[in-house]
Amino acid sequence: MTTQRFAGQSLLWAVLATLVLAGPVGCGRKEVDELKGKVAGLEQELAATNTKLAETTQELDEARANAEKSDTKEEALVEQLNKVRVERDKLKQELTALKKRR
Repeated sequence: MTTQRFAGQSLLWAVLATLVLAGPVGCGRKEVDELKGKVAGLEQELAATNTKLAETTQELDEARANAEKSDTKEEALVEQLNKVRVERDKLKQELTALKKRR
C-alpha cells in the first residue's frame, strides 16, 4: 500500500513538474495571464476557506468546553441525587421501624 502511494505521489510530482516546465513554453502570454488570474482566485478561495475553518474550529472548541462543563454539572447533580436517595432510604427505614414499635 505504501509503495503504491509513493508511486502515485511520484507520478503526480512528475506530471506537475512537466506542466510547470512545459506550461510557459507551450502557452501564449494570454493563456499565462489567464492561469495567473485563476491561481489568484484560487488563492483567495483558499484564504477564505482557511479563515472559515479557523472560525469553525474555534466554535467547535467552545462547544466542547461547554459540553465538558455540562458533563461536570451533570455528574455533580447525579451525586447529589444519590445522596438524597440514600437519605430517603434511611428515613423510610426509620419510619418503618417507628411504625412497628407502635
